[in-house]
Amino acid sequence: MIVPGVEYAEHMPLAVRSLLLDIVVLPEGGFVAVGERGHVILSSDGHDWRQADVVPTRSTLTSVDERDGRLWAAGHDSVILTSSDGGANWTRQYFDPQRQQPIMDLHFFDHQHGMAIGAYGLGLFSTDGGESWQDRVINEEEWHNNAILVLSESGILIAGEAGFSYRSRDNGESWETIEMPYPGSMFGIVGGVDGCVAVFGLRGHVQESCDSGDTWTELETGTESSIAGAVHVEDKTVMVGNSGLVLTRDGAGPFTVEYHSSGTDFAAVVPDHHGGFLLVGEDGVHHYPEQVEAGQ
Repeated sequence: MIVPGVEYAEHMPLAVRSLLLDIVVLPEGGFVAVGERGHVILSSDGHDWRQADVVPTRSTLTSVDERDGRLWAAGHDSVILTSSDGGANWTRQYFDPQRQQPIMDLHFFDHQHGMAIGAYGLGLFSTDGGESWQDRVINEEEWHNNAILVLSESGILIAGEAGFSYRSRDNGESWETIEMPYPGSMFGIVGGVDGCVAVFGLRGHVQESCDSGDTWTELETGTESSIAGAVHVEDKTVMVGNSGLVLTRDGAGPFTVEYHSSGTDFAAVVPDHHGGFLLVGEDGVHHYPEQVEAGQ
């Protein structure tokens, strides 16, 4: 249903090659990616993409999440959208451009309980599937909250800026500040082997904890390119970032540095259906390894 007074994403021939900032794998095997100008694109196989039918925003979308067959997406102007048909049609649940706090990450624990975090300390929580959202303080200093990782049934870790991360042991009711070894901004966080987690970000820095965030170790990555996204699948971690950066790590071993020939700045990565990975960023969707892309 078209709502009067709401700006909708325009259908554009090159939307699939525009800046994309996040991607999610659907339970049935398809993919949904989101990005600038409210663009949402869909694919069943990771090769052929089409633009979503109805998206009630032109704000840049930075994050997309799936839970129990339902999708949520969020981004600039503190906008939060939801879809119940695999991403073809969306409705707007929250929108507050006056806050000037872009949402940087969004996560739903089940079909009712979710959280959204973002710039200047933004923390929003919902207990009704996103129909309503309540503010909750995560850090008093109002540093940017950039990425969410669920540690356990009640534990949550947030990667933040200025050398700080944040941990909750009670489903986000209260938060403690963790001062990291590297005093720069961390853009993402990913799980790994044996319960270890790694935060990553500015200038190729990766910091790992194997005790739920109590202690951290700086890992050698072999690059100074900033890292923006990562995924861990079957004992393999793949991180992506600026200038085509692709970092791979088997188990707890060393990192291998590669650079995608596109040279694009990547924002996120997910596994495809063929043992490879889909990378999104500038200029849309790319494949790794690149021989997969060559067979399109």
